[in-house]
Amino acid sequence: MKLKGKFRKRKNLVICPICHLELSANDVNINGLVVCPVCGAVIEIIESEGQKIPVVHNVETKRPQPLFRLHTIATHFSIGLLPVAMLAQIWLFFARASGELLGNLDLLLPMCFLFLSIVLIGGILTFATGFVDWKRKYRGRNYEIITRKIRWSIVLFILLSFAIFLFWIELFGWSFLTQIFALGVIAKIGHLGGFLVFGK
Repeated sequence: MKLKGKFRKRKNLVICPICHLELSANDVNINGLVVCPVCGAVIEIIESEGQKIPVVHNVETKRPQPLFRLHTIATHFSIGLLPVAMLAQIWLFFARASGELLGNLDLLLPMCFLFLSIVLIGGILTFATGFVDWKRKYRGRNYEIITRKIRWSIVLFILLSFAIFLFWIELFGWSFLTQIFALGVIAKIGHLGGFLVFGK
């Protein structure tokens, strides 16, 4: 009987015996080993009675660390600025609806556009610094969790670019809806990134 869907995917996962991070059996290298990205355990995945069992052979103790944590800084900057831009848009919407658009409140429109643009640029910086960390700290190893982060990051860039375009042509409602989806994607990427920091 063939396993389908999510169950088959989960059958391909193993748990690191040290930090309990979920690892994919697809992460193994040509020597049949996988180095846990969190704790550095060098694991061989063996199969016994249809079950995949992780066996720790060694621990990788020397792992280059980023000097300035640019990835973390860029990440939190983007995460923090998008809700600010969205709150400014909500404020602008209610101010216009109530007819109380006074003084410099009209400056909120270009300010929101500027914030969204900075979020996109910050996202690109986050991706670039994360890529450098992957190549340096994780030695460019093919971890499924990092592959998923990269795929979700591409989705995020598309959503943010589309939201900015919609804002530019003054389809503010659709732009705001797209930003909500982008915020959800940011949460997903952060959730995956949290595993690489804290394990599971």
